[in-house]
Amino acid sequence: MSYLVLARKWRPQYFSDLLGQEHVCQTLTNAIKHDRMAHAFLFCGPRGVGKTSAARILAKTLICPRGKSGKPCNNCAICGEISNGASIDVIEIDGASNNGVDSIRELREKACYLPAQGIYKVYIIDEVHMLSQSAFNALLKILEEPPPHLKFIFATTESYKIPVTIISRCQRFDFKKIPLKMLEGHLEKIASEEKITIEKDALLKIAKEARGSFRDALSLLDQAISFAQNKITLKHLHEILGSVDEEVLFNILEKTFKKEAIPLLKHLADIYGQGHDVKQLFSELLDLLRSLLLLKLALQENKDAALDQIFDLTDHEISRLKEFASLISLEELDLAYQFMFKGIQDMAYTRHPQFVLETTLIKILQLKPLIPIEILLERVEALQKSFKHHTPTALLGQPPVVPLSPTKTAAIQGTNLASNDLWNKLVEHIKVKRPALAAILEHGYFIACDQNKVTIGFSQNSVFHKLISEKDNVSSFQRIVSEYLNMPMSLHIAELNSDHLKKTYKNIVQENEKEIDGIKKEALEHEWVQTTQKIFDADIIDVKVSKIEKGVDS
Repeated sequence: MSYLVLARKWRPQYFSDLLGQEHVCQTLTNAIKHDRMAHAFLFCGPRGVGKTSAARILAKTLICPRGKSGKPCNNCAICGEISNGASIDVIEIDGASNNGVDSIRELREKACYLPAQGIYKVYIIDEVHMLSQSAFNALLKILEEPPPHLKFIFATTESYKIPVTIISRCQRFDFKKIPLKMLEGHLEKIASEEKITIEKDALLKIAKEARGSFRDALSLLDQAISFAQNKITLKHLHEILGSVDEEVLFNILEKTFKKEAIPLLKHLADIYGQGHDVKQLFSELLDLLRSLLLLKLALQENKDAALDQIFDLTDHEISRLKEFASLISLEELDLAYQFMFKGIQDMAYTRHPQFVLETTLIKILQLKPLIPIEILLERVEALQKSFKHHTPTALLGQPPVVPLSPTKTAAIQGTNLASNDLWNKLVEHIKVKRPALAAILEHGYFIACDQNKVTIGFSQNSVFHKLISEKDNVSSFQRIVSEYLNMPMSLHIAELNSDHLKKTYKNIVQENEKEIDGIKKEALEHEWVQTTQKIFDADIIDVKVSKIEKGVDS
């Protein structure tokens, strides 16, 4: 006799054998007991959760002579034929390979014949969503008003592809993924029946990889038995799946959170040398980081929580993740998870996935501890209290203005034309009329203003000397200054070719730079700034000075 795989050997034979589908089992059992059976059923759900098995159990219960109690006997010839797929009254059709309208027409022609053994003829159409639109249309009439002896059971993993007109003619049952703990317990029972010794962590690994599918779990268990014979360990599962051992992942996270850059890079190099798939490594790291993020949150909310019941983790994994939870804050962990999630998306667009892995881990490694907003608010309140007497604006939540030295100004009195303050006022007035001309004058050195003549010096070969010497600029200067002083004025331009002259005279740009330096120094030395820097343990990167406005006479 040929070997029967575990997925077939342990296929459910009663409704009570279906894992995690109690809502389906109870509804169908009660309907059979009270003779309220619909003529069409739609079983929806992910793969390997028992849809086809439930369809066969329902067919056996309807046709079996002892099935009135809602449970087939599984001993009579009828139940045996249905279980073996040999019954002429239970017709299983693959919707993927019989999806044309001709197949449905043939089904309608044969459906009118009475059953050979029981009182019902049952059609089970698997992957019904694969039928064409014409096939669905051909099915509509007989599905709405079938003969009394006819029952339809449809199974699909993609119910959204089925027309609404079909769904509305069926009783729909949504099958759920099998919970991890339930699947793990059932696998343990099967392993015991098969006389297989398997580690608890290995069982959990199989259940995790199955992702809620009973068939996938049994197929993987079958493969593990073939590989390791009668004693299966977690290491065997890693070899079969090509996955990375949890300790490798833990070491990566530990070195990253402890900011150990060189050991981390060496560890990654060892992993590359072992030939592990980088994309799978990245995916498992992301999954582990997600578990750590949720575990960290749970520990903050309730330190006495039954973590093994909340998370799909082994005791060893929970113990290691608890160690990591103390190395990093929740805010940093959230940022780390975002970096990893972005990295796994970027990995799909590169031929060098190891580069993405390394740069993502380096980003996480460079994360600095974040100060909670509550602590910052406490520091702000303390700062406000310390300055409430001499800095009232701090109480309003606004940054107080640092008192600065006022700019020295002088009024124009009569014909005091030798004043540097007058030159500043002239340039400010010209800036209103001709901003470009004022920008040139700011780089000039004011020498004298007497006998209806203004003398300005520029460095030899200076570009500003050439610009101010242009006829249009000279005439504009003389016109604006004459109007401002109410007396005719001319412009004389001198070349300063001596370092002594450059040291003797100062232009407006140099004066502004000197004043800005003084303002910055005064701000940095101010008591409020130094106290704030001390409270927040901050470093001053730069001091920005607002534009220095010169007074302009109206």
